[in-house]
Amino acid sequence: MKTLAEPVWVTDPEDLRHIAERLGPEQVWALDTETDGLDVRAPGRDRAHYIGLLPVGLRTAFILNRNTFERARHIVQGLRLVGHNMRFDMHALDLDPEYPPEDTMVAAYHGNTTRRLALDHFAKVYGWSKIKTPDMIKQGRILEMDPADVAEYLADDCLTTALLYQRMAQVPGRGSLATAAEDYKTELAVYRMEARGVCLLEDRLGRLGGRLRGLANDALVDLRSSGMKGDPNSPRQIATWLRSEGRVLPLTDKGNPSTSKVVLNGMRDSGDHYAALILEWRRLTKMVSAFVDPLPKLAIDGMLYPEVKTCRTKTGRFSYAVPNLQQIPKRGGSLAMDFRRCFTGASGSVSGADYSQVELRVAAALAGEPVLLEAFAQGRDPHTEVAAKMLGKAVPDISPQERFGAKVINFGILNGMGARRLASELKATKVEAQRFLDEYRRSMPALTYWMEGIWRDAEADMLARTAAGRTRVFGPGEGTRSAISVIVQGTAAELMRQALVAVDEAGLRPILVVHDEIVCDILDRGEEVARIMREAADAAFPEVLGGVTFEAGAGSGETWAEI
Repeated sequence: MKTLAEPVWVTDPEDLRHIAERLGPEQVWALDTETDGLDVRAPGRDRAHYIGLLPVGLRTAFILNRNTFERARHIVQGLRLVGHNMRFDMHALDLDPEYPPEDTMVAAYHGNTTRRLALDHFAKVYGWSKIKTPDMIKQGRILEMDPADVAEYLADDCLTTALLYQRMAQVPGRGSLATAAEDYKTELAVYRMEARGVCLLEDRLGRLGGRLRGLANDALVDLRSSGMKGDPNSPRQIATWLRSEGRVLPLTDKGNPSTSKVVLNGMRDSGDHYAALILEWRRLTKMVSAFVDPLPKLAIDGMLYPEVKTCRTKTGRFSYAVPNLQQIPKRGGSLAMDFRRCFTGASGSVSGADYSQVELRVAAALAGEPVLLEAFAQGRDPHTEVAAKMLGKAVPDISPQERFGAKVINFGILNGMGARRLASELKATKVEAQRFLDEYRRSMPALTYWMEGIWRDAEADMLARTAAGRTRVFGPGEGTRSAISVIVQGTAAELMRQALVAVDEAGLRPILVVHDEIVCDILDRGEEVARIMREAADAAFPEVLGGVTFEAGAGSGETWAEI
């Protein structure tokens, strides 16, 4: 298949400059690159060897090799650019664009967080001819290819991006380029954050690994002394041992006895010593295999450059990969803090802040729930206030266990928690948990009414939207109970996106966004980070979130643990 775009090689940057001047400063250019691999975030790793630029509306793609691009860098950075997964190309070129580039993938994700986002998929949907990705490009062997073949494929990708851009520019509302305008600023902030990297203190991680291996071995010795002779990694052998000890295990859908985390947690909470040993061994060995062993192999001169996936989750939250630093333990005593002591900024210091109860504040504002709104306005603990309302007690009379129960529901009900899961969390019977849920709904009528309305709307429209309009579309036959989570968690994620942009633009050098926390490579500026985060959240969506103000706790120090 031949491309419908004509590839034209550019060897003199002046030629590109003349073309850009003739087309004018408002011309949008579709940009794409061909690289020798996918690890483009880290310095010294994969880079772009061919660059394609196609003026949107035309069918001519101007192709530059790396040497020509370096001489034309200042020209390219002054163009109005659009790409599909533009942040990848920016890393591959170390690009510092004058204008925030637009991104058709980002716009498509804003319109539907569950849709397929590959460029080939859009070409198929809209009936555009598209050259199949050559195997040698997939294998990272681009330098072995005939440059003419690379140019043809690159021109085709540029044309497809331009066609998608034109289509989105003509479509108003959801899925249009305009709706994702704020996301382009986020992409720039994330681009700079990824490029900064996170410093891994390998000596500390090594010592922690030794401690974890010792604790895991102790847990294994306890298992052996308890009579377990099989492989603790084998669910079947664990199940065989537990059943031989008289334990009754539920069955999976395939009829096999289950030793899942949920099952073992329930057994442990009921006082089962064997289940506790298995869970502890699994926890410790997972820490070693997931973090201690792989992280040093991913570091370059002591720095990690994780990929931030801004267009992956159904709610709009960020996720991480290579490595997934969001999974670094935050709670769990000294081990969690010891893990965080293994990470810092390139400067050797960090500052940061963490939003306080951001999702509950979002829900309170969206629902107009007086109990929660008053608690937040008065600076009182919302969980204690809810427990008092539920149980008909005075606030000073609420016990820690009663507060914990209200806290579990406050957060769990926004994620579709039912009586069974609540019973597990509270270590209560299902009947007791259901009674607790009923009391909660009775005591929080505005929140209950709002949630029921969201579910009705989701059932009717098969979609849910965050305050920024980011849309989760439900497929045919798909349950819509997660609509509450999409709206609440997704709106909280929108606040984080705007806070990241504000922190970045203030020059505070963010290096991590983990759930509701921003970590920066700068010393003694935690309170400033917190202030900017509060102001960004308060200003984000005043028409729907104006009923609450947002809070953030701050910290600074040598490592992530001090924040």
